[in-house]
Amino acid sequence: MRVLCLQTGPLDYALEVAEAAARIAEVLLIGPAHELEPRRGELDPSLALAPLPWPRHRSLANLRLVRDVLARIREHRPDVVHFLGDSTLWLNLALPFLRQLPRVVTIHDVHVHPGDVQSRRVPRLTVHQLRRSATLLIVHGPDQQRQAIAQLGRPVEEIRILPHPALSRFARIAAGAGLVRRGDAPPTVLFFGRLMRYKGLPHLLAAWPAVAAAVPQAELVLAGAGPDAAWLRQAIAGSPRVRLVEGHLAEPAVAQLFLDADLVVLPYIEASQSGVLALAAAFARPVVASDVGDLAHTVRTTGMGRLVPPAEPTALAAALIALLASTGRRAALAAAAQAAAEGPLSAAAVGDSLARIYADAFARHSARLAA
Repeated sequence: MRVLCLQTGPLDYALEVAEAAARIAEVLLIGPAHELEPRRGELDPSLALAPLPWPRHRSLANLRLVRDVLARIREHRPDVVHFLGDSTLWLNLALPFLRQLPRVVTIHDVHVHPGDVQSRRVPRLTVHQLRRSATLLIVHGPDQQRQAIAQLGRPVEEIRILPHPALSRFARIAAGAGLVRRGDAPPTVLFFGRLMRYKGLPHLLAAWPAVAAAVPQAELVLAGAGPDAAWLRQAIAGSPRVRLVEGHLAEPAVAQLFLDADLVVLPYIEASQSGVLALAAAFARPVVASDVGDLAHTVRTTGMGRLVPPAEPTALAAALIALLASTGRRAALAAAAQAAAEGPLSAAAVGDSLARIYADAFARHSARLAA
């Protein structure tokens, strides 16, 4: 089978899924040249790349992008086109030219997260247009599946669950660079990702003084970039043993943060899936996470962490203290995280699931054309 993947979602997810798909199909990944070219040497050579100039949403140069994408599709002659995210605007102009091809669309978030201004820059009209045009839709867990069914009115068999794969490429980067945990690293709790309040940062900061009192040598590392960074800088002033690593970090720096972490904390108020959880699995790091959405489903089914009620600093502090105090508990959760990365969240498992999804999309579309 020949599959064309379009990087219309997060880069790290796109690379993991395209590599997984390349295990079971002849895959061409189209994406922004400035993101794909620097990573060409890291990827499986069986995955073909088509890096293209990728204008900003407001640029009329997107008309040229649509032309170039359609040209690559004609050259590759795919059996299935897979949009690896639904944040599309100009590329929807290509949809009328793809009617003869089955289309699979991955939905990362059925609804926009509270305060997520960046996602709202893409008109919801075009997002829903792409979703409606799909032969099959992919979501990351049963909660998102229920939301998608309610929103779109599609039957359950047309909305498939494919877990977010472990982001194993970062572990390979760490191994290739010879990175290891720093010998002088204190007991470390890592919050990584977009610095936004819906990620539960106010509740994490409210929980931390109790953690610092119980485990005085522990350090909280907050790493990432986002619209609430300025608020966070002020909020942590005077907080005991809290370190902010602000900005968009290079991949080796991200890998080092996870190597140095004893725990990864995801105190989100609301969540669907999580690339940060996928990173924690790749590095076999236990997590403490809020019991929300498909984030909680993944933690529960893999056994890689502890779940706490959202927006409850006391419960969050208790879970962090308990795990920081017990090497044995952390080791057991870390083993479960590693088993998840090598099992249900692995490239092999994701590739097998994609093979079934692509075959079903092809069969359904062929039946519709023949009807």
